[in-house]
Order: sequence, then C-alpha cells, then structure tokens
Amino acid sequence: MPYAVRNSIVLAVLILLIGGGGAAYIYLFQDPEIEELLGERAVIQRQLGDTEDLFDRLVNVQERVEALNAAWRRRPKTLATEESANSTNIYLNDILAQSPELDLNVFTQDQVQQNGCGFTRYHLAGQGSFQSFMRLVQFLEFGPRLMKLRNFDVREVHAVDDERGRITHTVQFDIDVLAYYSDQPPFADSLETPSVAATSFPAIPYDPFLSLIVPEIPPNTFGLPNVEQSTLLAIMKGRAFISDQNNQLVMLAEGDEVYLGYVSKIMPERRQVLFMLNKGGIIERSILTLRLENQYLGTKRKVNP
Repeated sequence: MPYAVRNSIVLAVLILLIGGGGAAYIYLFQDPEIEELLGERAVIQRQLGDTEDLFDRLVNVQERVEALNAAWRRRPKTLATEESANSTNIYLNDILAQSPELDLNVFTQDQVQQNGCGFTRYHLAGQGSFQSFMRLVQFLEFGPRLMKLRNFDVREVHAVDDERGRITHTVQFDIDVLAYYSDQPPFADSLETPSVAATSFPAIPYDPFLSLIVPEIPPNTFGLPNVEQSTLLAIMKGRAFISDQNNQLVMLAEGDEVYLGYVSKIMPERRQVLFMLNKGGIIERSILTLRLENQYLGTKRKVNP
C-alpha cells in the first residue's frame, strides 16, 4: 500500500475518532448541562420578571426611602442617645416656666435597658391648678422629647382662701414618667430638642375634677351684708334698707352683692326682697320680709351704696 494512502487512512480514522468523541461529549455531557443552565435561567427570569418593571419598582422604592428619610429628619420627637437626671430636670423646669401655678417634686426611680434602647422612670408629685396640670401633661405626652406617662393618680383639693374670701380649687397628682433614650446608630444624629417655649397646645377650659358642691363656705372677708343675720327695715321701688349683722343700716339695689350672693329682686308690693345665695355650690333663695314693727322711721345711721 502506498505510503500516502496509508497516511490518509490513518488521518481519516483519527478525525473520525476525534469527531465521534467530541460529538459524544457534547451529546452526553454538554447538552444536559446546557439544558440545566437554560432551566436555571428561566427560573431566574421568572423570579426577576420584567427588567423595566423592576427598574420602575426600584425608582419607586428609592423615592419612598427618600420621603421616609425626610420625614425622619422632620420628626417632632427627639430621642436622646443617653438619659441623665440633670437633662431631664432642665427639661421639666422649662415646662414649669409655662405653668407657674404648679408645685412639682421629681424623684428618680430606676433605669431599664432593652437591646440598645431603654428608659428611665421618674415619679412626679405635685399640686396646682387644673390648667397648669394639664399643660404639664400635654408637654410630657406630646412635647418635643419622647416621654410616656404611666400610673395616674389625680384628685381634687379645695381650701378656703381667707385673704380673697373664696374657695380655691386645685388638683394633687402622682405620675410615673418614662423618659426614653437609645444609643443605636439611627438616633446618633438626633435633632436638637426644640424649645419648650415655642411649643403650644390648646387650653382645656373645663375642669372635670371640680366638685359642684363643696363642704367649705368662704369667709365674709369684705364684711358684706349677711342676709341670714339681717333685718329688712324699709323698702321702696328699686331700693331696700336693711340692718346687717353689725347693726349697720345698708341700702341695697337689685344686683348688689351680699355675702354668698346678690340681690335678685326688690318687691315693694309684697314688702319682700329676694336674694340668691350660693352655699358651696348649692343655690338657695332667701327672702327678707318687712314687718311693721321693723319699719325704720328715724334718721339714717349709715348708708353703704
């Protein structure tokens, strides 16, 4: 066999072996791997969905994140990175400057930590007008610092003011206040606490702790005529003359003030004077009637208009 033919046959056999091996490798190994990769790609495509839709969703999420960050920077409450009794006392003093009629005592109780956050519990005890007490509650609950109120105990107290001749109404209270703090990174850039003086709340005019009836009666500090200890001496249209508890002659007109009330009506035709008296919240009508033996016909001793 010629040398050239033999070499050609050997080359053809080698080519067939290499081609067959390559075909077998592609068919037996690469095709399954390609099918597996195609399947994984299909799963990933199904998971990812439409790329344009994903991009739109990404833009929306980024806008939402920016809006939340802006709202966080504008938050009305500040959370201290650490809590100290000194800073809290300064804050409470600023609140008391807005409630001058309030007496307040502050007691530090304990501190509780919870995974980077915590609070210090304070006990507040005091007394003052209801309006001042409500300002304190509003500043603590809705003011610039994050605080929460717990365990309210509020009660009414009334006392007789001898200098002013009236009954004063106040409230006594005991409150637990939780002052929160956190040293976590999101709160490291906490805003400066806004000024308490720049914070305002609507007033609450109605005092739910005010008793309608009180046991005390204010003293007669200004020496007003005491109707129950007075005698009607003379009566005419629009005027009445009485002898008060000090035996002084006093002239009264409708609307004039007397002890615990005022002159409601003068009735010459009935020889009577009607008074409206407020006895600790109980409104009573008192009537003085002119008796013939009580008519005053002499010279006036003293007239208090």
